Amino acid sequence: MEITEFRGIRIGLVDAAEALEGGWRAHRERLDVVRVPDPPVAEWARLRRAGFLPKPFLITWTAATGGSEEEFLARLSTKERQNVRTARRRAASDGLTVRAEPVDERLLAAFLPLYAGRVAGMRHGWAVAAEQRDALMRDAGEHFAVCAYDGGELAGCCLAWQRPHLSAVHLRFSAVGPRHRESSLARVLYMAAAQVARERGYPTLTLGMDPNIYGHVAKPGLFGFKWRLGFTGVPSQSVDPETGADQADLLLHLGRLSDPSFFLAYAGPRPGRELRLEVFSGGGDLDTRPFEAPFLRGRAVHLVPRGAVRRREAAAAR
Repeated sequence: MEITEFRGIRIGLVDAAEALEGGWRAHRERLDVVRVPDPPVAEWARLRRAGFLPKPFLITWTAATGGSEEEFLARLSTKERQNVRTARRRAASDGLTVRAEPVDERLLAAFLPLYAGRVAGMRHGWAVAAEQRDALMRDAGEHFAVCAYDGGELAGCCLAWQRPHLSAVHLRFSAVGPRHRESSLARVLYMAAAQVARERGYPTLTLGMDPNIYGHVAKPGLFGFKWRLGFTGVPSQSVDPETGADQADLLLHLGRLSDPSFFLAYAGPRPGRELRLEVFSGGGDLDTRPFEAPFLRGRAVHLVPRGAVRRREAAAAR
């Protein structure tokens, strides 16, 4: 077994035989997750019986741009359409100007501090855009930005990547300043980006890729926001074969994760687009309805310990 750390959680990497034989149990006090990378499909049934749930590593959120914005909005709930209208009215009353523009040095100099500020407030924040700044500049011609300005100040922005070979525009990174987060400016930016993609002839819009443990880097609230905005979560490699992989995870406790946490596991006996909601909580009275997106095929709730890691670390510090 190899023990590694990913953004603050400790993962024991084992093969299928090690997972089933249980040798990792001697190390369980040091681990948050036990993981089988690329689990053989022939072993999925046995792995599931042992608590290891096959799942995609990354979730990509995808939606058809549709023939018009009206068609896109018609797929949303009445409440979500109202949320979009309210966000637009608020942006207008705040005097914000929304426009599409190229990605260049000037834009990144304004965007990356805004993005870094948002990530800094997250428990397991990951400033991916900052890490990929040079690549963004190298491929700037493949990108466009949709920006909201408060006078001359950047109030919010999303960076979109045009992927002609996938017939898709990928909304890659986004950030909204603290003054405008409560007014749902992100909805305004995403709707504007969808319109640019539509006008440029792209039939598909994707709303980022999330590591598939909600309650870690990606939060449960982000999951709800995306599906209510009309997007469907699918295995990343089903959209772009060059991204993503499969793994089988056994989540041991929530010491370094939020309560609840959840991931999307494969619903069938082999890889496919149908996914099942697997929720982990330390309490039995959990309301799972906020996470039950219409594209999911079933759900399960798993009771796991919460807070044990923090108690051990506190004891060790004394």
